[in-house]
Amino acid sequence: MEVYIIKGMSNGYLTSDGVLIDAGAKASDVIRVAREHGIDVKYLFITHYHFDHTRYAYYIVKTFNLKVVASLLESGIIEGRERPRTASFLQSIVSSLMRTRPVNVDVKVNDGDVVEGYRAIYAPGHTPGSTAYFKGGLLFTGDAITEHGGKPALPPRGFTLNMDEAMRSFNKLISLRPRVIYPGHGSPISLGT
Repeated sequence: MEVYIIKGMSNGYLTSDGVLIDAGAKASDVIRVAREHGIDVKYLFITHYHFDHTRYAYYIVKTFNLKVVASLLESGIIEGRERPRTASFLQSIVSSLMRTRPVNVDVKVNDGDVVEGYRAIYAPGHTPGSTAYFKGGLLFTGDAITEHGGKPALPPRGFTLNMDEAMRSFNKLISLRPRVIYPGHGSPISLGT
């Protein structure tokens, strides 16, 4: 499976099997990469509800007419039926200024569910329903794992609801021994395991 990075507010990852992970990049950039590599985009997997990962979901869904996959725990926020929790006053101000258009979540995953060969792995802490997706040794983590100096790191404290829970999730994801971690920000991390 090939993975193509699409830079935006957060990293988007388009896989050769037609899955886009996170919607932080503009629909036009997703279209360009999909055309360059002849990919039929069928799914949008959302790792968590923060606006930098969902900002362009509405436009991407409209453009590709694809199915949205997200955590059952966060589907109400992504669909606009619930208000998001924020980790700080600053984050609440930024979130209120950067509203995203809601999208319907077609597939609401629980921990361990498999969609198109990707296993959903709950990794709470950064947000209550942060979810990573794991397939063939490749781990897409959203902000449950970030990249710092080429190594896996914890999410930033000021944007994380529960750091103790985030640490447990970090350790849980590392214990999967992925070959490559694709974080929501920064560069992919090759662990070579």
